[in-house]
Amino acid sequence: MSSQRYARALLSGAATLKNVAGFQARRQTHLCAHSRSLTLAAAARHQLARAEAPRPGSGVVTASTGSDALQITFCDGRTREIPYVWLRDNCQCHKCSSCRGLSAEGNREFQVVAYPEIIQSNVFGVVVDWNDGHISKYPGEWLHQAAHTLYTS
Repeated sequence: MSSQRYARALLSGAATLKNVAGFQARRQTHLCAHSRSLTLAAAARHQLARAEAPRPGSGVVTASTGSDALQITFCDGRTREIPYVWLRDNCQCHKCSSCRGLSAEGNREFQVVAYPEIIQSNVFGVVVDWNDGHISKYPGEWLHQAAHTLYTS
C-alpha cells in the first residue's frame, strides 16, 4: 500500500508540475509578445519623433512680439525679426494659399492691418492668432528659411 500511495503522490506532483510549467510557458509567451509589441511601439515612436524633429538650428527657441515684427530666436542662436504684414501675407494655410492670386487691378485680394493677439511657440514652429480671427501655423524650418531670405535679399 505504501508503494501505491507513493506512486499516487508522485503522479499528483507530476501533474501539478506539468500545470505550473504550462502556466509559466503561457505567461512567458504572453510576456514575450507583449514586450515585442512594446518594442515595436517604441521603435515607431522613435522613428516618428526623428521624422518630425526640426533640422539642427532651424528650431524655434523663443518668439515674442515687437512693435511691428515677430522677434524669433532660433536654435542656432540667430535672432531675427519678421514683419507681421509679411507673415500674415505669407500664411501657409490652405485658405490663404488659394487666395494668393493677384486681382485684375494687380493688388492682393486681401490686405489687412495685421497684428498678433496670441503667439505660441515651440521647437517645431510658431502659431499666431491674428487680430482678424485667423490662425496661422508657421513651421520652424520654414521660418528659418524665410528669415534667412529676408535678411540676405
